[in-house]
Amino acid sequence: MTSPAPIAAEPLSDVVPLDLNAWTGWLQDQVDPLWRPGEWSQQAWFFDGDVDNPRTSASKCITASCWTVVHSRNLFCRHCLEVHRTSTLSREEFVATYERPRRTRTEWGAEREPCVVEAPYGRCERPIYIGGICRAHYARWRRRPDQQVTVEEWLATTTAEPLPAKPTCIIRGCFNQRVISGLCNSHLQQWDREKREGATRDAEQWASQTAARLLTNQFTLRDLAEPVRWEFLYGLQQRDARGGVIEPLAARLLTRRLEGVPSLLTVDVESSIERIIHHHNVVALFRETVRGLRRASLSFRGLAPTDADIWDLGWMNLRSTALGGRRHRPGQVDASAIRQPWLRDVIKTWADTVSLDSGKFKRVFAACVVASDALHARPGGGQDYTNLRFVDMQAVFTAMSRIRRTTDDELASRNYRRQSFGCFTEIIDFGRKTDMLTGMPGSFDRDKTLVLPPEETSEDAAGKAVPEPVIAQLDAHLALMGAGFSYGEMAQADIELMMQTAYLVLRDTGRRPVEIAGLRLKCLETRGDENTLIWDNIKKRRYGRKLPITRETAAVIRTWQARRRRLEVPSRSRKYLFPAITDRSGIAHMGSSLANAMREWVGAVPVLLSDELDDQGNRLPFDRSLIFPYAFRHSYAQRHADAGVPVDVLKELMDHRSIVTTMSYYQVSLKRKREAITTMRKHTIDRSGRPAPFTSTTDYEAQSVAVPFGNCREPSNVKAGGKACAIRFQCAGCGFYRPDPSYLPAIEEHVNDLRADCETAKAMDADDFVVRNLTDQITAFTNVAGTMRDRLGSLPQDEREEIEAASSVLRKVRATRDHQLLPLTVIRREPQDDDS
Repeated sequence: MTSPAPIAAEPLSDVVPLDLNAWTGWLQDQVDPLWRPGEWSQQAWFFDGDVDNPRTSASKCITASCWTVVHSRNLFCRHCLEVHRTSTLSREEFVATYERPRRTRTEWGAEREPCVVEAPYGRCERPIYIGGICRAHYARWRRRPDQQVTVEEWLATTTAEPLPAKPTCIIRGCFNQRVISGLCNSHLQQWDREKREGATRDAEQWASQTAARLLTNQFTLRDLAEPVRWEFLYGLQQRDARGGVIEPLAARLLTRRLEGVPSLLTVDVESSIERIIHHHNVVALFRETVRGLRRASLSFRGLAPTDADIWDLGWMNLRSTALGGRRHRPGQVDASAIRQPWLRDVIKTWADTVSLDSGKFKRVFAACVVASDALHARPGGGQDYTNLRFVDMQAVFTAMSRIRRTTDDELASRNYRRQSFGCFTEIIDFGRKTDMLTGMPGSFDRDKTLVLPPEETSEDAAGKAVPEPVIAQLDAHLALMGAGFSYGEMAQADIELMMQTAYLVLRDTGRRPVEIAGLRLKCLETRGDENTLIWDNIKKRRYGRKLPITRETAAVIRTWQARRRRLEVPSRSRKYLFPAITDRSGIAHMGSSLANAMREWVGAVPVLLSDELDDQGNRLPFDRSLIFPYAFRHSYAQRHADAGVPVDVLKELMDHRSIVTTMSYYQVSLKRKREAITTMRKHTIDRSGRPAPFTSTTDYEAQSVAVPFGNCREPSNVKAGGKACAIRFQCAGCGFYRPDPSYLPAIEEHVNDLRADCETAKAMDADDFVVRNLTDQITAFTNVAGTMRDRLGSLPQDEREEIEAASSVLRKVRATRDHQLLPLTVIRREPQDDDS
């Protein structure tokens, strides 16, 4: 087996104490020599994890009869896992009843049963060799006079004396007793094999260069350089003090890569983790250890964490914004970007005083960087806060109003720029309240004139939606979703089905990614042919919500539910549809893995094309960075808005509190509306199916009114805004009826309703004229719809696509025509004399 690539060291940097001897001595004073008694041996630099300690990530296989140590709790070993997969027993039954066959030999470092030779004063302390007796007693049995006597008969007739235990093997970390040349039997055999292959080293020389085969719950620091030993031990003890779990397997893998490194402070973390990125726990341990040591190196030199130019957010005791509170990535800010010392001091005091999360701190810090640059450009550079005036605050406000996004250099949203200015003034207010800015003029403050102008509403506020043609291309490569993605101990086929199910539910329901990940195992409710998804609106803390879903989506969920119930999942995840990787995850259900799997999937799709064309008329590639889990919520809403679903219906489907939020998906500019009408007016027909195009866009809008199933040209109904139909919207029998292709979905839905009404009328034994009226309407509307479909089918493909796009725009306009937002009127109540 090839050894892992070691981590390279770089020359000592400014953060590294130059005197490594003094640094090592300081670390020795910081570590606890009695740390983890029974597990850690300071003298041997050896960790032998207690499998019963919940703070150690190692345990015995959950099968009652198995002895194998695994790297985490509540897991099967590989042998038991394979046997269980082929058995018909449930997890609980298998754990309790399966009898694993005994091994024929033991692993190095594992304890073996002692020899069976026993006397009144004790038992032989040497391990079994053959037939239940140790090697020494076996040799005596071989020299017996009567060669026909078995071991059991020999033990019954002889006076074999128990022997004391021999010293342990000279191989570091091996606790088996010595046999020959100071080696145990297993290492003796390995040494013999290497000698036959040409090795000439003696036993002691070979032992000094050979590492023992450590068990899953063991690791050693002996092979590391002296400073690195103490650095690593300090990092482990700090992790333990914070409540973290010690993972022997990750520690052992990391120590192999640290051999030859003079100090962990000399390592470039980001370049080093590229070699171990597939070992996520090793990367996490490496990052955490180095970050803790860099903070310790500041204490070693008598400095505070904020005295350095780079501030690590983990050092400032800021809460993480991640689910579960775990900090998955080290957050850092460059304090040198704030050029005014007084502003930097206020921020430091504010962060130490106010309880806040790292997200809030980053927003405030970014705003202060913008303000610092603006003040630096002013006379005096803003160095003396007692000389600041209103004109300086105006300069800060101007800089805030010009903040641009780093992704595309577009102007940031009005809300972001307004909040940034508020963050800066919050820091100024804090400095005044704490007397840190005594003497700062009152004119350097917010003013009612410093207000950003209203932001023009984007033509398509829901532009983050993944276009439907792109979704269709993704669906064509659904088999790639989850392929090669790792998820704890879960089998690859199960991972693929889980990720594909999560994507399909995300696509078809429009729930937020965290709401999909947090679905309960019993999230499906079925009544007759109706299927309902039960979900929790985590963002707004509204739980037990219900969403109608299609039969196909329900079938996808049921397929995964059946597979999910057969899986071995962490105990905390048993009630969730999409479980967490391990019991130690910050949350009990799937977290960011869906986004990671989707990112890999999108990258693996060979070609993704947009609807945009280049100069030669070829479709341009779609920007894959625009495909992320939350975008499919926008796609769901946009899909319904384009279909003309009324805005109040979509509001309920999206679970929005305000209809203003839902209205953003229906926004259509006047230009797009007129372009759609220009396209659609040419394809209008009358009730008989004959072409009846409008002469102009103005004629379409001014001389007709939209009614449920088309346009109406009857003058009194047009004047009444479509509310004065004399024949109660039996449009297919009216000479003023002018439908176009944008009404096809509404007409088809109306035909289905008429058919249902007709069947109901027949069941009620209604008079013939009632049934005949309904039947005639069905025929008339069916003819209208059929005529429009035939006309569309005869058109070229590009023209049909243009008509469909125009239809989508007009349906969105009509969906919101009865939902005008009224101005809010404030009613002031007069004070009353009583206290009621």
